[in-house]
Amino acid sequence: MRVLLSAYACEPDRGSEQEIGWQRALHMQAIADEIWVLTRANNQDAIEANPLSHSSKLHFIYYDLPKWVLKLKKQSWFFPVYLILWQWGAYRYAARCHHVKPFDAVYHITFASIQSGSFMGRLGIPFTIGPIAGGERAPFRLRRSMPIRGQVSELLRDLRILLLRYSPFARLAYAAAGRIFVTTTDSLWLVSPKWRSKTAVQLAVAMDDHAVQRKEQPPELPRFVFAGNLLHLKGVHLAIRALAQVIVTIPQATLTVLGDGPAENWLRAVAMRSGVTHAVKFAGRVPRQQLVNSFADYTALVFPSLHDTGGMVVLEALSQGLPVVCLDLGGPGIIVNETCGIVVSTADADEDQTVAGIANAMISLGTMPVTEAARLSKGAIARANELSWASLTERVAAHQG
Repeated sequence: MRVLLSAYACEPDRGSEQEIGWQRALHMQAIADEIWVLTRANNQDAIEANPLSHSSKLHFIYYDLPKWVLKLKKQSWFFPVYLILWQWGAYRYAARCHHVKPFDAVYHITFASIQSGSFMGRLGIPFTIGPIAGGERAPFRLRRSMPIRGQVSELLRDLRILLLRYSPFARLAYAAAGRIFVTTTDSLWLVSPKWRSKTAVQLAVAMDDHAVQRKEQPPELPRFVFAGNLLHLKGVHLAIRALAQVIVTIPQATLTVLGDGPAENWLRAVAMRSGVTHAVKFAGRVPRQQLVNSFADYTALVFPSLHDTGGMVVLEALSQGLPVVCLDLGGPGIIVNETCGIVVSTADADEDQTVAGIANAMISLGTMPVTEAARLSKGAIARANELSWASLTERVAAHQG
C-alpha cells in the first residue's frame, strides 16, 4: 500500500503540530509499504538530519509557495490566505506525483485544523481527515477575571469557530472525505450533521511507547508545576488563585510556572493580589527534554487550560509517572482519568467554584499517602502507554475508506 500524508507541520523534536506530523509519519510504517510525506520546504533540514527519516519505507517530499508569497505570510492579515494557497499548491504538487505513480490513500494530518481546507480529496482515492480540532471554547462563566485583552481574544475565537463551521473550504474537504476524525466532542459541532455518520472522536496527540515507572519518590513537600505558553486561555491564573487556598492547609506548597508568553506580567500581578508571590516561581521556558526530565521533581502537573485541543505536555507528564490536575475541558479532560490524576468538573461552576475544585485536587495530591501516590504514578504510566502514537495511527488507518 502506497500512502500520502499531507503534513504542513512535520519536524522532529519540536512538539505541538510539528510532532504530530513527524510521529504519524514514523508510525505509518507499521501499516503501509510506502509512505510519502508532503510537507513544507523549511522542514527539510531538521527532517533529513534525523536518522529515523532515512527508512526505506519513508519518503519526504517538500513543497512551498514562491518567495513573494512567503514574504507576505509575515503579515497577519495574509496568513489565513497563505494557508489556503499552500493547501491548494500542495494538492497540485501531489496530483503530479500521483499521475506518475498513483497513491492508494491520502491523509490530511496537519494543521490539526481544517480552517484552510484540504484539496487532497480531489485525487480520487480514499481520503481521511484528521484528527482535527478547533471547536473547543472557554465557557463564558470562566472568562470573568480575564483582562479585556483576553476576553476579546476569546470572543474573536468564538467568531472564528462560527465561521469555520460554514467555511466553504472545510465543507468541500468534509464532502470528499471517506472518514473524518475530530479531537473532542466540542469539535463535532464543526462538522455538518449530514457528514456526522463518517465522523468520530480521536485525540490528535499521543506518546511514544516507552514510558517507564519513575524511580524517584515524589518530593516530601508538595511542589506543583505548570508548563506551557503563558496565555490567558491556559488557566494559569486559576492555578495561582487555587494555590492561595492550598497554602492555608499546606503552607509549604509551591507552584513553578515553566514557560513564557504575553500573559506573564498579568499572571505575576495575579500572584501578588493572591498573596502567593513567595510560593510561585516563574522559571521561564526550558528545552523540551529538560522539561520532561524535571517532572520527577514535582508532586503533580496542574494544567487548568480552558480549551486546549490536545495537551501534549499532559501526556509527557503522565509518561514520567507524574499525576495531573486538569479541567474537564478539551483534550486534557479526555486524557486524564481517575487512574492518573484528578479532573475538576466545570459543569455549571463559576470561577470561584472551579478554583476551589483545583485547590481541593492539589490538597488531595499534596497530602496523599505514599502508597496512593505510587498507585497514581503507575496509572499515569499505563495511561501514557495506552495513548501511544502506534495505537492512534492504527485506529485512524483502520477506518480508511
